[in-house]
Amino acid sequence: MKQTKTILKFIFSLNCMILAICVFMATNAFSDPIKIVCNTDNPKESLHVIALEKFGELVKNYSGGRLFAQIHYRDGEEFSAIRGEEVSLRAVMTSKILPGEKTAMHVTVVASGNASLIVNTLEFLMLPYIFPTAESAEKLFRSDFMMKEINQIISQSHNIRAIGWLIGGYRHMTNSKKPVKSIDDMKGLIIRTPRNRLMRDTYMAFGAKVKPLNWADTFNALKEGGIDGQENPYNVIYYSKFWEAKQLYVTNNGPFLWVGPILINENFYLSLPNDLRDIVDKAAFEASEYEWSWIAQKNDLYKKKLLENGMQIFELEDKAKWIKVTRPLWEDYYSSIGGEDYNKGKELVDKVLSVITK
Repeated sequence: MKQTKTILKFIFSLNCMILAICVFMATNAFSDPIKIVCNTDNPKESLHVIALEKFGELVKNYSGGRLFAQIHYRDGEEFSAIRGEEVSLRAVMTSKILPGEKTAMHVTVVASGNASLIVNTLEFLMLPYIFPTAESAEKLFRSDFMMKEINQIISQSHNIRAIGWLIGGYRHMTNSKKPVKSIDDMKGLIIRTPRNRLMRDTYMAFGAKVKPLNWADTFNALKEGGIDGQENPYNVIYYSKFWEAKQLYVTNNGPFLWVGPILINENFYLSLPNDLRDIVDKAAFEASEYEWSWIAQKNDLYKKKLLENGMQIFELEDKAKWIKVTRPLWEDYYSSIGGEDYNKGKELVDKVLSVITK
């Protein structure tokens, strides 16, 4: 009798196990894969799309098809860009479906200069000359400080988190008037910057007249002579064909390193099962590192292409002066970075410097 009960218990346990396996298999076999809607208002050859496409490839592979990315970009034949960067950022923060669209946006890539217009904490990324090398930025973006501490701040304040960070190269100045090799050469030039206070103040410190202007209006303003120049990484100068907008001279002044987060809506992120969340993190991190390697190889090519199209490239003769005149701006922005708390802002920047120089 005792042996019979033991056998029955074993059979019951075995049946339960089989049932659980069947339920698991059925659930995974027939549940719809989760779509991650990604958006950037940049073309296919841009670093933004390169990174998002790699992210989409990795999340699909690592999840066995349980996740897939739908990638929208400028002039995309299947999925065109939904909106520009600032609108995209707000759409990801709120997860609301924009007027005229059919789906919410889960992920976007935003230049840090645009992101910091809304998320002031991220202004530390735009402090002039904070990154001595691209490798120092890579060190920062691999750190727990960025992936944990900064994400804790922005997820609570803006309902977003950075699952990866992209690097696009230093932002260099172009102009149509004259070669610029020293800070004295900046006098009289009208330079377009984004609507970013810190970028504006930086070029004013250099001695230029500054005209903040939307990106969509920049090319025509250059071509028509309303402004003399602008600043961007080589890849943007190249795919924008600025030589067709009278930009003859490039100055390697590089006060800002183009960096930008891959941002995801926090509520959507937290709604994913833990294993899929880990996959999203892993895929975004690896896609970022893939993009770092890709852009490092491409920048030399872009530089060559600019020369082939008649642009001239100059190095600074007095870089120390450019750094010196902008350093006071750091103190001016500590309060904004720290959420109106100067000491918190300075402490945050000091942490960044300790990671970079470690």
